Amino acid sequence: MESIIEFTMHAKPGRYADVLAAYSEFAQAFQEAVPADRLILITGDPASGLIRGIGVFTEKQIAADVYSMPFFAKFNDSISDLITETPERTELDLIHLYQV
Repeated sequence: MESIIEFTMHAKPGRYADVLAAYSEFAQAFQEAVPADRLILITGDPASGLIRGIGVFTEKQIAADVYSMPFFAKFNDSISDLITETPERTELDLIHLYQV
């Protein structure tokens, strides 16, 4: 069964564009480094500073292991001064994926 990782960050006031740019760059490099990551969606709300990444993984164990990868830790360190709190990470099961 495919698995979802939802990663939510809250940018400090005035830092939304910086966090979004850093996350977009990270997500592109991440998708190349972790081939089991089938899809990455990045959503955001500039008014509230909310940025959310949603990754769809082909294997549940890889999704569970992602957060402990040095690559991911380096990204977290790089944004720590740009966000208001520790990012929220949630593991979810993929129930349905509808494509148009």
